[in-house]
Amino acid sequence: MTPEAARAKVLEFTRRPFAPVAAVEEEEGRAVRLLEPGTGKDLRLRWDELADVEEKRSPLRPAPWLVLAFQDGRQVALADVGFAFAPATVNTGPLPDLPPTLCFRDFRHLSSGVEALLAEEGREKEALGAILVCIALLDGARAAGLPVGREEQRLDALLRALEERGVKV
Repeated sequence: MTPEAARAKVLEFTRRPFAPVAAVEEEEGRAVRLLEPGTGKDLRLRWDELADVEEKRSPLRPAPWLVLAFQDGRQVALADVGFAFAPATVNTGPLPDLPPTLCFRDFRHLSSGVEALLAEEGREKEALGAILVCIALLDGARAAGLPVGREEQRLDALLRALEERGVKV
């Protein structure tokens, strides 16, 4: 795919009404900053970094999404939830029932769940399981080129709270 074709597809998708991600062109049209308004997350890329851009639909999702495939093998989707990406289990090992795609909304849900679990006695193992999914989510986001600093700070606080409690078997 040419950089011009990738640019046309991304800009058309992000300019639709109620688009989940906004696009701001930079470097005289050679690059773009994709912004997820709900979280303030952004992804900067040059058009020539993209190998392919494909719009997809499924009867299971109410809205289409756009898959950005990079020359280096990374993939990020622009979906109704904002940025979507594959988790990475390099630091967690295999995790049962890990979904193939996650987003920052999932992180907010999981981290809130960990807090709720830690508020109850004897739920430490469940909290640890959710923390491992959070780690895989953040590793996947980082590998996709997305910033994760705020979420890492929140995860560190949850890990400290779990360590203070200890995991009861």
